[in-house]
Amino acid sequence: MLWNEQSWPIIDALNRDTPVVIPLGSCEQHGHHLPVFVDTIQVQAVADGVERAMGDRVLMLPAIWVGSSHHHLDYPGTISLPPELYTSVIKHMVRSVLHAGFKRLFFLNGHGGNEVPVSQALAALVAESDEADRAYLGIASWWSVGRDALEPKKLNLTTPGISHACEVETSMMLAIRPDLVDQAKAIEPKPVLQSEWFNFEYGGKVGIYRRYHRLSAPGNMGAPKAATKEKGEAMLNGVIKDVVRFLEEFARWPELPEVGPK
Repeated sequence: MLWNEQSWPIIDALNRDTPVVIPLGSCEQHGHHLPVFVDTIQVQAVADGVERAMGDRVLMLPAIWVGSSHHHLDYPGTISLPPELYTSVIKHMVRSVLHAGFKRLFFLNGHGGNEVPVSQALAALVAESDEADRAYLGIASWWSVGRDALEPKKLNLTTPGISHACEVETSMMLAIRPDLVDQAKAIEPKPVLQSEWFNFEYGGKVGIYRRYHRLSAPGNMGAPKAATKEKGEAMLNGVIKDVVRFLEEFARWPELPEVGPK
C-alpha cells in the first residue's frame, strides 16, 4: 500500500505492526553512461515490486531522492545533503512515523553514502527516546538484503559485486530504464589502489574515505561494458523476492520486553 495515496483516516485505521518502508536514493554522478538519478530509479523499482507483491501488508513511502553524496560533488550534476543534515532529516522522518503509532520502520537504501548517516540517526534515536527504543528501526541497502540474488556465479557476472555505475548497476538500469543508458560511453578505469586490506571498488577489511575525484576520472568503477538487460532482470526480480521475504518476517518479530538490568 502506498502511504502517499491514502487519506489520514485510512492510515490511522491500519495495524500498527504493518512495516513502514522508506526507500532512500540520491542524485549523483554515475559516470558518462548513466544518469545522475540511478540510485533513486533503482531503489524505487525495487520498492514498487515489493509493494505490488505485498499490497496492504506494507506501507510504502515514495523514495527520498536526495541523499548524502558530498564525496561526488566534484562532478557536476550531484545534489547532496551533508551527512550531519541527512542524519537530522532521517531522525525527524522516524519521529513522524513513530508519532503516528507505527512500530516497525525500515529504510530500504539505494545509495552507499546514506548508510552511515542513517545508521547514526537510528542509533541516536534509540539512545535518546524510549518510544524509538520500543520500536523496530532498521536500514539495509538493496544489494545487502538481496546478496544471495546477486551472487556473481549465479548471474555470470565478470566482477565480484557492486561498486559504482558498474556491471551490477548498469545491468539494473538496462532492465529498468534502458532509454537512460548509453553503454557506448561506458569507460572502465583501472583501480587506483589495490591492497589485501582495501579495494576502493569492492571494499575490504579496513574502511578508507576519499572523495571520488581521486578514485575515478569518469566517475564510475567496475565493468559496465559487461552489463546486460538479462542480468539486470534477474537481479531485480531476485532482490524484490528477498526484500519481501525479509519484510514478511520483520512484521512477525515479537515485541522485545525489558529483561535487564537485574
